[in-house]
Amino acid sequence: MYHNPTARTFRSTSSIAPAVLDFHKTLPSYAATPLLRLPNTFSTSLGLSSVFLKDESNRFGLPAFKILGAPWACYRTIIKKLALSPTASLQDIAAAARGREIRFHAATDGNFGRAVARMAGTVGVESRIYVPRIMVEETKRLIGSEGAEVVVAGGDYNDAVKTAAQGAEEDNGRLGLLVQDDAWEGYEEVPQWVVDGYSSMMLEIDEQMHDAVEKSPDMVVVPVGVGSLAQAVVVHFKSKDQSPMVVTVEPDTAACLKTSLEAGHRVTIETGDTNMCGMNCGSVSFLAWPYLRDGVDASVTVTDEESSRALQTLRDMGISTGPCSAGTLAALLKVCERDSSTLGLTAASNVVILGTEGPR
Repeated sequence: MYHNPTARTFRSTSSIAPAVLDFHKTLPSYAATPLLRLPNTFSTSLGLSSVFLKDESNRFGLPAFKILGAPWACYRTIIKKLALSPTASLQDIAAAARGREIRFHAATDGNFGRAVARMAGTVGVESRIYVPRIMVEETKRLIGSEGAEVVVAGGDYNDAVKTAAQGAEEDNGRLGLLVQDDAWEGYEEVPQWVVDGYSSMMLEIDEQMHDAVEKSPDMVVVPVGVGSLAQAVVVHFKSKDQSPMVVTVEPDTAACLKTSLEAGHRVTIETGDTNMCGMNCGSVSFLAWPYLRDGVDASVTVTDEESSRALQTLRDMGISTGPCSAGTLAALLKVCERDSSTLGLTAASNVVILGTEGPR
């Protein structure tokens, strides 16, 4: 475990725009996803008061949280490109796009690309989604089922990102719009919109925790891919006077954040295979890095075996989720077993783990 004791005093000065949640409420079938309380006997066995899982296994009918960030970024991107009102409705956008050859481009490990494709269909534009060479056929099929053209890039996720950026720039007469959650120097605005989109989840957690225990969590455990969701967690929860600890989790074969934190600067790594494929990313977002460097209290890696055991534990509790979600529980188990005193966990502590996906 990487531990940053100075993160306890880090405070975010960023604020959440109410327009984000207002926008999400205009999308079909909006509802807050459940905050599931794990059995008290389980929490007690870990030396904790309570453990909650934020269940993103069904968000707008898709099996992952990405449908919060991708639509907001698509919405803001197309509004800016077509010079529409910042309060334009989805119907306004569809009308403005009609008759124009517009296409969204995005790279993905699976769920983000599917969410971009869903939004493209909602406003009546095309989408081309780029995927790594190693991706299961069913994931590609699901992305294609949203009406997207699926393009297999020649290498890993980082290669898919580069190919998507090139594809948007050279789109053969179409208006190519790159919508990516990864950020790099010169490409920061759209990834920030993705992060802003995840803020709705944080506001839901605030309300649900108040209803459940009348207080904020003492720790939030979040999975890391390129770091956009983790950035949203740090930005929101580290803005509070009594801010919770933020613990991140990655596969041991794709620990780009932990490697970067240990090095003191962003490091791009070569990733291996993992069942937690939503976190199989080799570099931390340029935009997320400063927040994660300063605001993450601890960075933990877990193995596929540890994730699989945690997945079975959740199934035994009647919770159906995916490997990335189980990774957060695996990280919490590891922290409670080895490092609970380091992070100040006690029998009064309330922990939220983010269950970011449904069953694969």
